[in-house]
Amino acid sequence: METKPYVVVVGGMNMDMFGMPDRKIIPRDSNIGQIGLAVGGVGQNIAQNLAHLRVPTYLVTVYGDDMNGAVMKQACKKNNINLEYAEEIKGQRSSGYMYITDETGDMLVGINDMKICENITPDFLQRRLDFMNRAELVMVDANLQAESIKWLGEHLTVPIFADPVSVSKAPRVEPILSKIDTLKPNKLEAELLTGIKINDNADVESAAQKLLDMGVKNVFISLGADGILAANKENMIHVGTLTTNIVNANGAGDCSTATITWCRYHGITDLKEICLNTQAAASIALESEKSVPDITPEQIEEKLENAKALN
Repeated sequence: METKPYVVVVGGMNMDMFGMPDRKIIPRDSNIGQIGLAVGGVGQNIAQNLAHLRVPTYLVTVYGDDMNGAVMKQACKKNNINLEYAEEIKGQRSSGYMYITDETGDMLVGINDMKICENITPDFLQRRLDFMNRAELVMVDANLQAESIKWLGEHLTVPIFADPVSVSKAPRVEPILSKIDTLKPNKLEAELLTGIKINDNADVESAAQKLLDMGVKNVFISLGADGILAANKENMIHVGTLTTNIVNANGAGDCSTATITWCRYHGITDLKEICLNTQAAASIALESEKSVPDITPEQIEEKLENAKALN
């Protein structure tokens, strides 16, 4: 039996591989450049950020009995992500994501192979339900199949946090919006879920209000360079970004989601305080070369003190 309060993340874990050419790419030819390999996936990234923030974190996921699975399992151990309730699937490839960029770092093409995640079925989740319902909260990553997300919405009794992941996967959370405690879409995902085209602050507020009307208790809409808008039935607030030397924009979203979760774990409910913490964490992520920065609560506190001085 787990005694210390903990968080559960249910979602995907990938082995990410990228290639970046040194010069303008030559199609259908071998290009000289750099190749990188890293453990990723939205669920894993959020879990890793939470673990770095010293939140006891369990990742409920699946991985194969292949080389990539062994690497990912070892990485989770190193990063203090508990895989006790995850499962190694015999004879299947671990989830993978491969992409090629141009010489500036913009993606040209990507291929995701996440078929193994289909093993995260309602039956799979049922065997872990009691454990999940003893958590402080459960974070759901929309890489899960729609039927599994719907099942979680019907059976979880603890607060559900959800990340829509992408425009193509956001519809999977739509059937359980009324069951979601905290939702963190970006602007495009909020547009998809609400049907409201977002062109200005008034549109963002309308989209947030519609999500609240649909039953979500707390909404955090990530606006990229324009900051974040947070809303619940008591308040609606917009917090801008912090001045940042951007090195890598890939990890900011998952780091923000983890920070919102970290705030709730520590009982922080004030929207402005959550948003300031979140923007401080996003700033740290943007300044890191890694998709998951080596973030700590002390780094957030330092950034937050600077942010408070400017407000």
